[in-house]
Amino acid sequence: MLTTIKHALALFLVGFVLLSSGVSIDVAAQSASFTESTRADMQNQLHSDQFTLIDVGDNRVPILISLSEQPITKGVILIIGDANMSLGRQDSLSHVAKYLPSIGWTTVVMPSLGLSLGPNMEFPIESNNTQVVNDTKEDDATIAAIEQASIEEETATQPINSRSIVSAISEAALDVYSQEVKTYLAATLTHMQTTMGYRIVVSQGITAATITKLASDRDALMQQIDTLVINNPYWPIRKLNNELPMAIAQTPIPVLDLVSQSDNNWSKQTERTRRIKARTELKEVYRQVDIIGQPLDQMQMQYIARQIKGWTTYLGW
Repeated sequence: MLTTIKHALALFLVGFVLLSSGVSIDVAAQSASFTESTRADMQNQLHSDQFTLIDVGDNRVPILISLSEQPITKGVILIIGDANMSLGRQDSLSHVAKYLPSIGWTTVVMPSLGLSLGPNMEFPIESNNTQVVNDTKEDDATIAAIEQASIEEETATQPINSRSIVSAISEAALDVYSQEVKTYLAATLTHMQTTMGYRIVVSQGITAATITKLASDRDALMQQIDTLVINNPYWPIRKLNNELPMAIAQTPIPVLDLVSQSDNNWSKQTERTRRIKARTELKEVYRQVDIIGQPLDQMQMQYIARQIKGWTTYLGW
């Protein structure tokens, strides 16, 4: 009997190790496959002189560089979308790149990296309870009450087992993704080091949250960045998503926070809190701007370009 139990336990441990390895391999494989497919798409659709391949770790990743159209270049704007976001998507901020060289900025469009979020990923139900409290009475106690109400609502609507599995897979994937984004940014900044001027990072979604976290942690790489422009920032895990407003408030560099009707529910749940935290934590330079209108289109991209121009003018650039 004892021998049978030991044998069964050994088989379980072997199976667990194989399953764990399989998850890690699957995450890496999905990330690599997305990067490879993006590179293949660009190489098939563009001429070889329209993109530049740079070394990012062991990969060759394409970037699109558009030089400033002014005699004196103001600097470089790096643009990177949400995880798994193709360049052709209408809501990708990569489209804003075409409007910035005319006002003196060299732009670098960085195709998104792949990220496996795990199975059964559920987005939170949109709630209007954040609109109940008058803006003149906002404080930390109010924020805590709002967040607690949201947690109770989420607990009532989302299966606990599903959420636990997703969180375990996602946190591991997000750690890997953070390192990939950091390596990606470092390689791109190194490639553009001969271009003088300021450095701006424009990002979306999970990528925006990742870069914001790097900035709030005072990562050495972010010392090269002069300002962040973020759109639809979110983490797909509630615990991490609730920490995002404080992370933004603690960034040592200016932040322009673009919000729109296209933002998902994860981002909308922290939209108001991001603004409040920036004020209560006395963040020196923060602005939240509502992109008026419906889904992001070419007209909206021009509007965003004007917002970035106004933001840099405000900063004295």
